[in-house]
Amino acid sequence: MTVRLESVTFTSGDGETSVPSYLATPERHGPHPVVLILRGVAGPDDGYTEIARGLAEWGYVALVHGWKVRGADPTDGPVYADLLGAMTFLGSVGQADLKRLAVFGFCRGGVHALMAARAHAEIRVIVVFHGFAFRPARAQRGAEPYDLAEGVSVPMLVLHGTEDEQAPIADMRRMEARMRALGKVCTFTFYDGARHGFAVRTHPGYAEDVARQSFDEARRFLATHLRT
Repeated sequence: MTVRLESVTFTSGDGETSVPSYLATPERHGPHPVVLILRGVAGPDDGYTEIARGLAEWGYVALVHGWKVRGADPTDGPVYADLLGAMTFLGSVGQADLKRLAVFGFCRGGVHALMAARAHAEIRVIVVFHGFAFRPARAQRGAEPYDLAEGVSVPMLVLHGTEDEQAPIADMRRMEARMRALGKVCTFTFYDGARHGFAVRTHPGYAEDVARQSFDEARRFLATHLRT
């Protein structure tokens, strides 16, 4: 399928900050389901624009949220403001069907994905690639994903490597057990030997075979939970 990738800018919910981002859309007539992509800290934009193109080829409108305009480690307040701006912007995209809205969170973006799902009832699905159960010790303090999960009421898919050097698998297993105890709709898939960043081509931990498997699983998850 032919797709279009363009640079876009939206205004944060703070009413002041401009957030440079990327929008990928299928060329065929919509409306189309939507994926908001919340990138990680490491690497250039290219790895994420490739993912956006791939989603558009699947038939989704995909917005790569440029949250790094805030730096590599923002506090939670600006994150929530910028997420509001992203949601408002998506509402202005004519081909976007916000009744079928998912979030992909990568690395630090996985933390933001849980924050988004708690703040925006429009979100119907979350997929987290090599995310965190607990923020790294060096990061800004804020609500932990382990705790945020209690307030998430939509289906969530977590894709994680057993050799993730930044987000230990033991922490993710602990989060999985808590979500199941809370009765959440969640699927955790662990890839043997995969490191942090396995799904993003420009990340040092990228693993082509695991990346392909994870996106195949994410595609099935979206198809299951974004049906009209």
